[in-house]
Amino acid sequence: MSEEDDTQATRFDPADEPAEPAPRRGAAAWAVRAVLAAVIVGAVAIGAALFATGAFEPKNEEKAPRLASAGSTLARTSAGTCLNWDKDPTTMTPVDCAQPHKFEVAGAPARNLPAEAGYPTETALAAQRDQLCPPVVDKYLEKRLDPKGRFQMGLLTAGQKAWESGDRTMRCGIQVVDGGGTALDTVGKAANQDQSVSWPPGTCIGLGDRGQATGPVECSVPHAFEVTAVIDMRQPFPEASWPTQQQQEEYLQRICPSRTTAWFGAQDGLRKSGLQLQWNTLAQPSWTAGSRSAICFVASSKDGRTYTPVTGSARSPDLLIDGKKPVMPTFPGAAPPSGPR
Repeated sequence: MSEEDDTQATRFDPADEPAEPAPRRGAAAWAVRAVLAAVIVGAVAIGAALFATGAFEPKNEEKAPRLASAGSTLARTSAGTCLNWDKDPTTMTPVDCAQPHKFEVAGAPARNLPAEAGYPTETALAAQRDQLCPPVVDKYLEKRLDPKGRFQMGLLTAGQKAWESGDRTMRCGIQVVDGGGTALDTVGKAANQDQSVSWPPGTCIGLGDRGQATGPVECSVPHAFEVTAVIDMRQPFPEASWPTQQQQEEYLQRICPSRTTAWFGAQDGLRKSGLQLQWNTLAQPSWTAGSRSAICFVASSKDGRTYTPVTGSARSPDLLIDGKKPVMPTFPGAAPPSGPR
């Protein structure tokens, strides 16, 4: 029996399903089904609900990170240059793209801001990025940027002192940022990578001030969710054509419970944690860009739209959900938990 067939999942009666949330930020308009994986894990799995409603958002489109650089360094860069810095972007230096870096240059925009323009605010910088950088990044990546993936477009400008002296150097490029707009390290050129948003099993993803997921954090601090498995979607869908959201949903509904059970190391580990099993699917633009990985993860949500803070690993006896010990869900026919948590 294949791995994806070793877990049977029965659906709730449709009358008991919650109303479909209104899709946001390009989310597909297909219904997110709730499933009860009682045979293996005995816990509620709500699929891609938080992803579909936008609660999972690794990027911050409204607050562009302030990535100002020394104009002289920036002016010497060309398409394919990778740049890195510590906390202060004005200290950036070119590095080999195989080394950790925070920005990959795609090229110069078609035009710069006029000499009399003031130093751009974050809002103005974001507007310039959205206006000037898409054609530059599209050409550089041959239109293969996953709009919901790890990478997003960025715009670097000269530092404020250089700007005030008339330096209008600007570079469009690709970067990874967390939900708070902080640039993160990445390794390798974007064109050579699976752009899917994924982390190794056991990684906990932080929770921002507005309830959005951010980036990897220690599981001992309040966080949004914990990854239980990374699924290579090339295995069930080896052809280049895009598998529909429903096809992906049906496959992940079968495989995520068994992978998560294996991660917990106990058939009732998920139910004892009191958390919900979820996963994401890949939209057609993401698939076309070459993204092929989905993740299974455990989280808590009261409304299916926002995360409830979780403290401690899902496998830890000290796990807290919203500051309280987890409460195991019960349902007809559920076996009692196998020993203390």
